Amino acid sequence: MATREENLKKINYELEQLSDKDLENIAGGSIPQTAEDSQFLYKHGLVDDWHGSDGTLFKWKSVSREVDDGWAKAGITCCTIPFDDNKYWHGGKEISRDEAIKIVESKFKKIH
Repeated sequence: MATREENLKKINYELEQLSDKDLENIAGGSIPQTAEDSQFLYKHGLVDDWHGSDGTLFKWKSVSREVDDGWAKAGITCCTIPFDDNKYWHGGKEISRDEAIKIVESKFKKIH
């Protein structure tokens, strides 16, 4: 297990690789949205674990795939986008995130 200092060095290195625009988008962009999606999908039993924003940022590829696959289990196509709002489709039609959430809530009970 990495020490706190090692984790901070890794975080600082990763942040230095991002542009100023990327950093601005982290606070309000899709990384927090994808983290929230992972928590929502976990609560409804559609993914095995949930991730916070930090975990989502540093494991984007695997977390993004997990979230997209979780939505797919509910019949929703999701395209997670790291620095923009995620996109959702149901029945071939683009829908809002709120509509996607309502579909899951209507089909799946909270289990966590």
